[in-house]
Amino acid sequence: MHKNKILYTLIYSILIASVLMGIDGIYSNYNEYFSFQYTLKEFGKLFATVLLISFIPSSLTRLSIFALLLSFSFSQYIHFDYFGKNISAIEFYLFATNIDETFETLNSMLNIAIVPFLLTFSSMIIIFIIDRKIKAKIISFRYGIFLLLGGVFILLLKTFYITNIKEGKLTQSDSKYLYPVADRHSCRNFFVSASYFIAGILPNKLFGTQNSFPKLLKSLKREDADHNKTIVLIIGESLRFDKFNLQKSNKLTPKLQTLNDDTKFHFKKIYSGGTMTKVSASVLINRIKYPNSLEQINSEENCLFKLAKENQIQTSFISAQTKKNLQMIHDMVCPKNIDYFFNRDDFKNFITPKGYDEDLIAMLQSQKSLLKTPFIVLQHRGSHSPYSNQYPKEFNKYSPYENTVLYTDNSLYNLIQYLKKNIKNEYYIFYVSDHGELLGENGKKGHGHLEKNVYEVPFFLYTNTKDNNIENIFNHIKSHYDISNFITYLLGYDVELYKDNRDIFIMNSDLDGFSGYAKVKFIDNKQTSMKFFNHTSSNKKEN
Repeated sequence: MHKNKILYTLIYSILIASVLMGIDGIYSNYNEYFSFQYTLKEFGKLFATVLLISFIPSSLTRLSIFALLLSFSFSQYIHFDYFGKNISAIEFYLFATNIDETFETLNSMLNIAIVPFLLTFSSMIIIFIIDRKIKAKIISFRYGIFLLLGGVFILLLKTFYITNIKEGKLTQSDSKYLYPVADRHSCRNFFVSASYFIAGILPNKLFGTQNSFPKLLKSLKREDADHNKTIVLIIGESLRFDKFNLQKSNKLTPKLQTLNDDTKFHFKKIYSGGTMTKVSASVLINRIKYPNSLEQINSEENCLFKLAKENQIQTSFISAQTKKNLQMIHDMVCPKNIDYFFNRDDFKNFITPKGYDEDLIAMLQSQKSLLKTPFIVLQHRGSHSPYSNQYPKEFNKYSPYENTVLYTDNSLYNLIQYLKKNIKNEYYIFYVSDHGELLGENGKKGHGHLEKNVYEVPFFLYTNTKDNNIENIFNHIKSHYDISNFITYLLGYDVELYKDNRDIFIMNSDLDGFSGYAKVKFIDNKQTSMKFFNHTSSNKKEN
């Protein structure tokens, strides 16, 4: 009899986990922005959750919990219909502090709630039938509810530890406790955001331990803006400046060194906006100036893709990174405002990919419409680890990391030649690495560390503009924020390009400053100091 109960408990858990997985799969076919894949790992996590719930003796309690999980999915679905992305933790805070505005938004969502409601309601009926048929045959544990609550409590403690106690590098694994990611189940993503709000954002807001910075407001449109130009932003990966520079003695950049005498080419070292891709890419795409930036990202008011669309400028984002590599930044780039969005996994549908960054040129050649979009973002695989996977065998001349640099020099040179040959109007080609990389200095490797070789990155601008101010603008670009600021100007918005006295912020490995950040002071456009902080406070607003 006991063996039968174990068997029926497993069947019960498998069936209900399948319903929860299935509803996400169905919705992903309905909404192009909702990304979900059936994986054994994701099913296993849902199965474990349902198994814990199945131990609860009360059928009413079990069904209430399943209804709650489906309400999480329902909320995510209508959010995807409206915004094209997951609910973020900061939105729970905004919901509580802007009740009137929130309900106005919810009212506007009523017409898009029909399909999500039908899906979740139908799933609840199926779960009710499964529970009714099998409930008498499954294992019940008197204290089953406490097992479930204990698991939830442990997850909240983990989030509290990451955001309030832990110092230093915020790992990719840590980040998944804070931010929703693509291909995770909808109710799990909702729980992650809710737990970050409860155990991370809320305590810091209530007790004043979280940093407070000025709010960067949306820029106004320029009436004199000329939209007859092409802007290309190339985001590199893990490329450090001391390896990728144009000194004559540098054996790793022979191709780009030939452009040193080209008046269209401008190259120098700048500061990264963060020490991990999810941070620095968010800074570049969202014109982020300060730490504690989740509210600004959520508003999308400074997102380059959205700014472009509001000025009737078509956009494209082509990444040599895989869908899995992009899962942490997907929601950070206002995806609903990208007309053409391709990742490495998509390339096989259009070209015969070689598996390296040169595939970006092949994609541009294959899809002629991409090059016609006035705002193009290309993302390299660059020097991402494992380094030996990022370059063809003919570039195997030095250490694996140095080979990635040599290959990047070659692929960037070829990309510049292709773009300037095929773009017929005024163009601005930006390249900047997202962050650098440690190669064993002080016993550390990789990135996510607030250290010189990680936050000092190479940057170049190649442009055929006849604007006499371009040299002055280039001289004032010191950071990822400055690049984003200049692109905002080129997209037709009023921004300040020549601020001589200012502070530049370098975030470490998270967007809220939990892992630390640096502040670099400039006076008369010259650096005068750099300080490292964990906490600060300010409440001003700045355009």
